[in-house]
Amino acid sequence: MLQVLLVSICVVLLGFPAEYLKAQDYIDFIKKGDEYYREFNSFRALKEYEKAYKIAPDNYEVLLRLTRVYNDVGEDIQGIWFDDKKKVTTEVAKKYFEKATWFASLLHNRFPDKAEPYFLLALSYGHLALFKGGREKVKLAKDIEQNCLKAIELDPSFIPAYIALGVYYREVAGLNWFLKSFAKSLTNGSLNGTYRDSERVLLKALELNPNIIRTHFELAKTYKALGKEDKVIYHLRRVLELPVVDHQDKVIKSEAGSNLNRLLAKKYKRVE
Repeated sequence: MLQVLLVSICVVLLGFPAEYLKAQDYIDFIKKGDEYYREFNSFRALKEYEKAYKIAPDNYEVLLRLTRVYNDVGEDIQGIWFDDKKKVTTEVAKKYFEKATWFASLLHNRFPDKAEPYFLLALSYGHLALFKGGREKVKLAKDIEQNCLKAIELDPSFIPAYIALGVYYREVAGLNWFLKSFAKSLTNGSLNGTYRDSERVLLKALELNPNIIRTHFELAKTYKALGKEDKVIYHLRRVLELPVVDHQDKVIKSEAGSNLNRLLAKKYKRVE
């Protein structure tokens, strides 16, 4: 009886199509990668997603995860600051952002009807723009806005696109007169963005979900540019109150805490 059972099992296993076994393999790699991703171990998640990509290079979920995690690893290397004047770039991070951009383009070309590819393309362009200058940076900047707007058009509740667009508008608003004129000349006057635009779309992201650390952090930076100190303090405090749910949240909390302490110290000193 046992011998018959073993033979039956072998027949069933040998009869499985190769495609089924491959599908199971890439799903297993995705699951393992997702486990690492939930632990904020972006680099190890990347290794698992790369294995899945070798088996299923046209799969939406595989391409989505690869694009996202290449950006995440680059962000972990690059760091994040409340004061953008402290921002530095590293060649190591650049390599990950270049890969992210390549996969984002692939994802966008194969799945043009979904919001996520447009957002990830905008995000990847934004990261890559840090390493570019002049004409190329301006072209990437315009692509960032267009892709964010397209993502929002396809999914009006897609919060990351609002956050990215809010950052974009703040960056454009912060350009000096010469750079802004140069940029507009390259885009036929279509490169626009104000601090109020930044505030507007970030508040929309906050309306959709008031408990995302990154939204409060970016709003604090926009209010700093607008000179609204009380609102800066409020949103930095919210950053410290909210739970960590994203791979950059711990670093953001550290930045928020140190900058909040400096702001409060200055404020109390003025009162005295």
